[in-house]
Amino acid sequence: MILRVASLVFCAWSGASVASDLGGITTPLAHAPTNPLVKTFQAPPASVAPAVVTSQGESAIAAPAVLAALQNELMARYGLEGDLKLTFSKEWKPITVPAGRDWKLIVDQAPAGGLGPRPVVSFRIESHGKSLGNWQETLRASLFQPVWVATRRLDRGEVPDSSSCSLKTVDTLADNLSYLPADTDLSVHEMSQTVAQDRPLTSRDLALRPLVRKNQLVDVMVSEGSLNISMKGLALGTGGAGQMIPVRNLDSRKDFQAQVVGANTVQVRF
Repeated sequence: MILRVASLVFCAWSGASVASDLGGITTPLAHAPTNPLVKTFQAPPASVAPAVVTSQGESAIAAPAVLAALQNELMARYGLEGDLKLTFSKEWKPITVPAGRDWKLIVDQAPAGGLGPRPVVSFRIESHGKSLGNWQETLRASLFQPVWVATRRLDRGEVPDSSSCSLKTVDTLADNLSYLPADTDLSVHEMSQTVAQDRPLTSRDLALRPLVRKNQLVDVMVSEGSLNISMKGLALGTGGAGQMIPVRNLDSRKDFQAQVVGANTVQVRF
């Protein structure tokens, strides 16, 4: 019995001694997985950078993102259609958005007379309700839209149509001219001056084609609710589609204003 106790004490002392000697080797395996198929994680040496760096929640706003935001704001402000292209006249320095990527751009001032090729725009950028700064930038702007272009020479007084004109996409801000957009009804216009082949048409090149001429008898359509009356009248002016002209009642000899709605036809609404 005494020998057995001595043996147990010796074994315990031996185990403690071995554990003390191997402590530095077994420490990395202290939390090793019990599944032998799972590889043991080996910590990288202190001199090696970690493979994953914790994000600081910051993002840089570069020029393309600012220009895209400005484009959306200006398109909405001026009610523009087409493809608006913007660039900065000077280099844009990226700014940092702390605590995430949420930010918004607000245009405070833009040209009152409409967008031109070199607009000066004042704007600010905010993130989470805090201002990141205010800027006033001169931009270079191009607006590409389909417009009517003469496919041959068009003479004064000629009525343009799809056989003499075609649609072509051009930068409508380049020359600061009022080009005729694609939705213009050419059939109610006539050339007010001669235009060379391949030249885009402007509002100065066309005039409304007269559908009613002065001193001409016209059909007068009178509408009041569900009541419609037709009578004859004398045009006291010349007008094209949609224009208002003075007309005289042949019976009462009273004059009134009427809108030209067709050839030799005007309408009065009450």
